Amino acid sequence: MDVINKNLTDDAKAILLLCGRFGKNEENSTIQPLSLMEYNRLAERMMNWNIRPADLLAGALEKMATDAWAGIDPARIRKLLSRGAAMAFAIEKWTHNGIWIVCRSDDTYPERLKSHLKRTQAPPILFGVGDISLLSKGGLAVVGSRDVDDSGEVFTHQLAEKCAREGIPVVSGGARGVDQVAMLSALNSGGSVIGVMAERLFKAALSRKYREGIREKRLVLVSPFHPEARFIVGNAMNRNKLVYALADFALAVSVKKGKGGTWAGAKEELNRAKPKPVFVRLAGDAPKGNQALMEIGARPFPDPPWKDHLEKLFEEALRTQAKPLPSQARLFSEPEPEFMAEGSVKEEKGFYGNQTEVNAASLNEKMAKEASLPKSVYEAVLPVLLKAMEDWKNPKELAEELEVRKVQIGDWIRRAVEKGIIEKKSRPVRYRRK
Repeated sequence: MDVINKNLTDDAKAILLLCGRFGKNEENSTIQPLSLMEYNRLAERMMNWNIRPADLLAGALEKMATDAWAGIDPARIRKLLSRGAAMAFAIEKWTHNGIWIVCRSDDTYPERLKSHLKRTQAPPILFGVGDISLLSKGGLAVVGSRDVDDSGEVFTHQLAEKCAREGIPVVSGGARGVDQVAMLSALNSGGSVIGVMAERLFKAALSRKYREGIREKRLVLVSPFHPEARFIVGNAMNRNKLVYALADFALAVSVKKGKGGTWAGAKEELNRAKPKPVFVRLAGDAPKGNQALMEIGARPFPDPPWKDHLEKLFEEALRTQAKPLPSQARLFSEPEPEFMAEGSVKEEKGFYGNQTEVNAASLNEKMAKEASLPKSVYEAVLPVLLKAMEDWKNPKELAEELEVRKVQIGDWIRRAVEKGIIEKKSRPVRYRRK
């Protein structure tokens, strides 16, 4: 990891200056980093002029014609490139805690992302911690709801343990629910895991639950967002495509029809010209959304217990289903170059910042119409509150983190405690989600 950062190329530095954010102090900055779409336009123009990103640091900006900046104000680019001191400070902080950085032009950048997502969706910069070589191994993407049912949780645990026994890496999104059950079950069983994070990579890099896996080179955590990014729906949606791209195939454990990131991510993948094979759980009390996912191209997966090797089961499921998928000599193999259909998510205001938006052909409008509105402010706030209370915290810490008054936090906590979904610890007073 240190070797990667010591050899951080000038191209990587330039791309990081153009597209990156360097901590909380820049979240409200008037200088917006380039979005993925903007950077892609700029990169295309630089290719036409035979200029590399590193050349921008050596004065190439002044040599290019005004119309060469793809509609981006050159003054904005100058300001972004002038943030060298802030970048140096952030890199020192991140690398001191084991975080590495690679850009799309580096040899160490995952080929799977470029081949499956193409340049239009492969992020220009990746941050990570752990063994970067795991990103080329492929494996099984295990995806599902944060609010997974009991049978789904058992299914996920069994599946991840079997992956570990058979040497199949688990790829997931690091969120509460199916993602964390899959990742931790595989790690605790001695398996390998690829976690694609949508938020707080810096915090995850220091987490006790991931420490052993990182040390033993069985875990890599990676994110296209700056290491201290907070949770944003748009970031979570954008993260999904990376989970599929880094895997050989996917299995959806728990899906809500027409709602949430699991449904949107699976639908986006199935709509690609050459999608990864997507399977769904039908065992136990599988949600109705799982069946609905089959109606748009997913495939059923056999119920446990599984006597055969998982790879054999997936190959057999591919052969027996009517809808053909691209032929694969072996599922766990390096990907071949693929033609990519235009994806449904794009970023408008800064690919690495907390202003990333979901476009998805009015994905938010569709989800809003299909979702029922909460009956009160408390019900609307509760998921955010519980998300912030994964660890013990006092009301003051929560109020600062969620940017609300302490008295309001106190009211919400009291209601949650009365309903038995938050537990309290005294001396000093702390609260945590059950």
